[in-house]
Amino acid sequence: MKSQIFKIIWIIIILFGLYIIGISLFIYPCITDGMSMFPTIAPNELKLTNRWKIITHKELRRDDIVVFEEPTILYVSREDFNKDNVLAQYEQKFDINIFRKRYLKRIIGLPQDHIEITANNELYRNGEKIGYANRNAIDMEFMYIDIIVPENSVYVMGDNRRNSTDSRSFGCIPIEKIYSIL
Repeated sequence: MKSQIFKIIWIIIILFGLYIIGISLFIYPCITDGMSMFPTIAPNELKLTNRWKIITHKELRRDDIVVFEEPTILYVSREDFNKDNVLAQYEQKFDINIFRKRYLKRIIGLPQDHIEITANNELYRNGEKIGYANRNAIDMEFMYIDIIVPENSVYVMGDNRRNSTDSRSFGCIPIEKIYSIL
């Protein structure tokens, strides 16, 4: 009887270890909690994202959907906007990484891409129209609507641009803050 309990405990420990290795190296389960990627991804939908591509530094591509750490400041006002620093702001946190809130968004711009959102809500990348942006979609003035994406960062937007907090409001995401790729 004691040996069976010991075997069960040992199996649970091994399974837990494999789970931790799987999450840290290969996959990251992500549950969407908002409408920002709808209709591509529905609210409360479980997605298994690929950590291995980030760990092995695979090249990110336009239109990849990425999971990244939530910026400290989600909306930069006109008074706080600095055109010379268009990176999202992150404060150093001394918490456990797996408990930080993460966002799931689509990469619109890579380093050195010129992203422009016109007054007509047209979205341009390097002078080529790629869609619509809903510039004042959630009753705020977006500051990051005509920028060059800095090195080692990406410009991200939700597919449901009317209901998305994204690079338009907080700036470009440093690649080091990207956790996984869908």
